[in-house]
Amino acid sequence: MTLRRLAIAALALITLLTLVWGVPRLMGRSQESDAIRELARIARSAAIYYVKPKPDENGGRMVCQFPRGSIRTIVPASCCDKTVTLGGCACDPAKIEWNRTLWKTLHFQLLGPTAFVYAYEAAGTLGDARYTVSAYGDLDCDGTMSTFRIRGRGDPRSKADDCLVLDQTTFEAIQPDE
Repeated sequence: MTLRRLAIAALALITLLTLVWGVPRLMGRSQESDAIRELARIARSAAIYYVKPKPDENGGRMVCQFPRGSIRTIVPASCCDKTVTLGGCACDPAKIEWNRTLWKTLHFQLLGPTAFVYAYEAAGTLGDARYTVSAYGDLDCDGTMSTFRIRGRGDPRSKADDCLVLDQTTFEAIQPDE
């Protein structure tokens, strides 16, 4: 083989390896960035809800709390489930019940396909208020999940007329072994 043919073969091999391993990893990183951005959006909505005065059923001021309850974008564990997928590993946003109270309260809705299942849960009031927002994604439908999570809480100094959120949220990323 001439040096030129050897160089062309090496370049073809590098291109093939990039397509096989590099492009899917790059796409996965893009989906992960989207998931982190959406988690931050949900967390920000929860914090605004906590500090913004709202009336209670008696006409007084509602006690400081994050939107209470728990909700998931879909029931299945991942977007690989055939009942919610667009094909491959992406959930069809049209198959998610965005009309549910918690998603509306959090002003959260996705318009495009996503590889992540989003979950929200919150409980407590004042300084005992806590929320957790999670994103679970099986990016190549092999049963291995990538998980991202943001946790926040009310400030212990919160009072009925002065709702404070701790400015330290915690972020957790649990990545599958590569």
